[in-house]
Amino acid sequence: MPLLDWRDARHFDKHRDLPCLLCGKPTPMRSHDREPVHKVCAEDWCDQHPNSNRFHN
Repeated sequence: MPLLDWRDARHFDKHRDLPCLLCGKPTPMRSHDREPVHKVCAEDWCDQHPNSNRFHN
């Protein structure tokens, strides 16, 4: 699976960290649906669920 392109500022919340939905550790990163999730965690999840577009733009 190709790496996610989360360079857009909407994928970063500079005001607060929230627990990642997948690993539980704090993250300022947000999915396109504003879910708190590390980019690496989202990429791992996408690798394990190839037919899902949950974290893709």
